[in-house]
Amino acid sequence: MVSSSSTYRRVFVLGSGFSKSFLPSMPTLKDLNALIPDGIPDEFPHFKEYCQRFLCLCNGQREYLGIEQLATSILSARIFPGERDRLYRATLRFELLRFIASVIRRDEIVKGEASFILKNFLKSCANHTASGERETLLLSFNYDTLIETAIANYPELSEQISVDYGVRIEPADRSAHRIAAPQTVDFIKLHGSLNWFPVKGATDELDLKNVCQVEPQDRSFPIYSEDTPIYIPMAHAKESFLRGSLFNLLWSRADYYLAHAREIIFVGYGFPKSDVNNLEFLLKHRDRFKTAVIFEKEGTPDLERLRALLGKDIVVDCDAKEYLKSTCG
Repeated sequence: MVSSSSTYRRVFVLGSGFSKSFLPSMPTLKDLNALIPDGIPDEFPHFKEYCQRFLCLCNGQREYLGIEQLATSILSARIFPGERDRLYRATLRFELLRFIASVIRRDEIVKGEASFILKNFLKSCANHTASGERETLLLSFNYDTLIETAIANYPELSEQISVDYGVRIEPADRSAHRIAAPQTVDFIKLHGSLNWFPVKGATDELDLKNVCQVEPQDRSFPIYSEDTPIYIPMAHAKESFLRGSLFNLLWSRADYYLAHAREIIFVGYGFPKSDVNNLEFLLKHRDRFKTAVIFEKEGTPDLERLRALLGKDIVVDCDAKEYLKSTCG
């Protein structure tokens, strides 16, 4: 028999629509694509030139220049004619990852009515650590730090709640004094996070023991600010990111919690057709799907596709923020 303290009654699966709803400046895949190639900052010269050249090769047809296609091409390269080409590809990889992270990283504080709704949602998701009972789990495919920033910057949250990532990720400033919060928001980030970094000198950056958490207010932040965070980019070539214990443990735990949840609620996650691995991972648990909140105009292909995939009674066409306002007070 499975103990209730080792499972969750409900699991919220969050997608980019969740973050976009609370912070409109948070880019989605569509926003990233709009930056390529001319919106790529000059600090990523090799990646920008690569995209411009690729556009020329495609005779100016921008539909071939999406971030998913570019990332897959750059990250999947394994055979190089010579050392010069290998180093060039390593530079492209570095600039690609830095570009994505720099665009998505937002340390803005949610304001106005949105902050009230977000705070109420996070309070409703908090688990009491002393009792050992785990009621709610947040499961996210995002790697932004919207939730972490909210908890850190709202005193009514930071004094009572800390983030539990489901695995032990030590802060970079391990000597800093920290008071244990009585509650936790349990938050598994399946694609990594922009505040996770490989420990300096680590040979395997994706191994759990070599990962640390770094926040802008930390003493160590200047040391890590030029490094690349640990996250899986929007590409089909993901195998190299799944080596080591970090992501293997995260995905294994998520699968277990989904299998034992009573209800699974999707907020701002659109079940993209391009990610077959995610679809298989989630749909095998469909008997416990309660609601899938997605904000699309009536009659759009994506909305009709989701209704056909999940059922009309499951799909709710609504902004994430407005849905949580009605359900979390």
